[in-house]
Amino acid sequence: MCSIIPLLLLSVSLTKATVLPRADVTLAVKPVCGSFGGSPKDVKGTLPALSAFKTIVTFGDSYSDGGKYDGSALNDPVLHPPNPSAGGRYTNGPIWAEYLANTTGAVLMDYAVSGQVVILTRHFSKHLYFPYQKNDPATTLHILFFGIDILSSSSGRFTYLALSCVRNGDSSLSNQAGNIAYTILRLSSSPVFGKNFLVIDNHGRGTETPAGAAYKTELFKELSSLSASSYGLSIGFIDLSTVWNGVLGTSPGAAAFGYTSTNPCLASPATTIGSCVDPDHAFYWFPLNPTTATHRIMSDYIQAVWVQC
Repeated sequence: MCSIIPLLLLSVSLTKATVLPRADVTLAVKPVCGSFGGSPKDVKGTLPALSAFKTIVTFGDSYSDGGKYDGSALNDPVLHPPNPSAGGRYTNGPIWAEYLANTTGAVLMDYAVSGQVVILTRHFSKHLYFPYQKNDPATTLHILFFGIDILSSSSGRFTYLALSCVRNGDSSLSNQAGNIAYTILRLSSSPVFGKNFLVIDNHGRGTETPAGAAYKTELFKELSSLSASSYGLSIGFIDLSTVWNGVLGTSPGAAAFGYTSTNPCLASPATTIGSCVDPDHAFYWFPLNPTTATHRIMSDYIQAVWVQC
């Protein structure tokens, strides 16, 4: 009997770090539906059903960066440790836009670029070129999801946009809502002729400031004006703070979604060494950047807005 006990203890020690199978994380909050003209809410507006779109075009920062910024097919979302970027993404698998496109059967054309720094001049760290595309405006959804700042210009047959994520306390926030509205107008003009636009906001990522709240209010006001204008645009707005507040707050809290941790799985975006043992149930992959599980939740929330709002 005495010889059995050490063997049992050894067995326990060897399996100590094993992660038991868990259910996938699931969306545990509902959209806060509203309409343009009031305070910021989730708005589907006059956008067609998601199933009507054959092409989804995305602009954004690291949350939307699929590893390419020319609209071509993305690399497979596979990790090759110690590289923490799955196919060039800032996460450990597919991003939200891929989940959305896969659900609807649309072709994804991703022009998002991480780490953009915008100064309100024509000089910025990187250019994002959006070449003329012969997409059917009626079946193309343009999604703008970035930190806050955007600057637009044009050159010949190209429209180039510099996208960035600026701090909530940035003194230029009051100007950014107008920049976003102007960008929509540019994309609705030649050579793109876009008709359907969705703006996604998550500037605070669970933390709000007076400047950030004022920005969101102004942005919603600008989108309301565009929606009511004679340009014939269909515009929607989605506020992902509902997800972030739901996970990072107490109502309903991370556990309700199925998360076991809201801490970053990785200490930095440089390496997978030291990774958490269960990234499938972690909210962040590395600091402030979601895991692919969270990206799926983001896509689920977007789809919920289409169904419920």
